[in-house]
Amino acid sequence: MQVPRMRAAARRVKAGGERFLGGVLPGASARRLQIKAFADDWAAANLEARRATGPLWVVLGDSASQGIGATRRETGYVGVVHERLRHRDAWRVVNLSRAGAGVADVLTRQLPELIDLTRDQSAALVSCIIGAEDIARRVPGLDVSLRQLLASLPSGAVVATFARGARGGTAAALDAITREEAARHRLRVAELPPRFGPGSKGREMNPLGDVEHAGWAEAVLAAIDGPPAEIAPSTDPELPVVPAVDGRPTATGTPAGERKAVDDREPAGDAEPADD
Repeated sequence: MQVPRMRAAARRVKAGGERFLGGVLPGASARRLQIKAFADDWAAANLEARRATGPLWVVLGDSASQGIGATRRETGYVGVVHERLRHRDAWRVVNLSRAGAGVADVLTRQLPELIDLTRDQSAALVSCIIGAEDIARRVPGLDVSLRQLLASLPSGAVVATFARGARGGTAAALDAITREEAARHRLRVAELPPRFGPGSKGREMNPLGDVEHAGWAEAVLAAIDGPPAEIAPSTDPELPVVPAVDGRPTATGTPAGERKAVDDREPAGDAEPADD
């Protein structure tokens, strides 16, 4: 038990030094140091979460799930959602996301880590928000790899759209795939506000700020509290979409797809699209 504590403490000391240097260096250097600091902070937090008890949330994803762009790791969307969940029960979070990651990284690295982590303890919730870096890099075959990833996630997992309201382009096509596969595999879909969809430089180079992370948190919470998607009696590519509904799941450690609503909460409001 002492070794994990020592490792966590060492990671936090390292992260503190990186935050200090990031505060005095300009531009890209500061961003690189923030990425390292947040990764070390999460590594320390993950070690502590693995030893704790309570419902487990496992996060897969990229820079946004690391909290990059937020003033502190705790004000990233994962930190905000985790704090809200802790008001319900003793929720833990293990964040397996990586800055700059794409769909291939989740398939080859993060999913195996999830499988290894949950051999001895089940996850009450899994989330995976990914793909912005792939769009920015124009990764070929993204539609196929995204379908493979969505089919690999456990039932009830939370996934997300790229740009709600988009009528064309790669992001809109991938949104249609996400909704289709979510219905097929009973996943929950977080409808991310359109201002926060992927830009031409990807999320690592165009990170979210605190306000934007807060908007993501509301969308993710609405998906957590909503039912899994189902096959809609329509060929409309915009369907099915998981609506923001009142009610939240009990935090008993049962699979996310089997939890029932026990009390009410206000649904996340729609964000106004911003001019690009």
